[in-house]
Amino acid sequence: MRKLVYSIIYLWYRFLNQPRILMCGVSVGKNVHFRGKVFFKNAIGSRGSIVIGDNVNINSSLAADPIGGDTRTILYTRHKGKIIIEEGVGLSNSTLVSDASITIGAYTNIGGGTKIYDTDFHSLNPDVRLNGDTDIKSKPVCIGSRVFIGGHSIILKGVTIGDGVVIGAGSVVTKDIPPYEIWAGNPAKFVRKIFRNMLSAT
Repeated sequence: MRKLVYSIIYLWYRFLNQPRILMCGVSVGKNVHFRGKVFFKNAIGSRGSIVIGDNVNINSSLAADPIGGDTRTILYTRHKGKIIIEEGVGLSNSTLVSDASITIGAYTNIGGGTKIYDTDFHSLNPDVRLNGDTDIKSKPVCIGSRVFIGGHSIILKGVTIGDGVVIGAGSVVTKDIPPYEIWAGNPAKFVRKIFRNMLSAT
């Protein structure tokens, strides 16, 4: 009975999300589950793209994940931005904005309220910022597989996060993190390495 109820819920939310999926040209894989309405923005005529792989779970409501607060998941590409969410990813009430590219590796979990930005959005020069924002800096963000990002973290442009990394809740990640390490804080700093036995390393 429980499985049937969830199947109905997933079908309902897929129906609610389908207009935006079609309007924004989002590629959605098999067995993708939505819980809530996702805000997709990928302007028609732009060279941006949003790709969601198989077996992805996306929470986008207070009821689906109270930890993320009363917010929706936002997947927003600007200009030539690309968002690629690989197989088995879990994403809760989070915001991804791409001017360059954001890649989320397979089986990564992203906690409620997390923000991932590959752009500064505005010029750092006040004169330029007030006259057209012509020198906005953007750099790709690449998050590896089996990463766990704690709720309300912020991942900034140009960051590469290695496989198996754990990021503490509320962290601000401003630089690359090697695989299988724990980082936390603002700015995020190394805490310790993660021990891997032969089974978990395969």
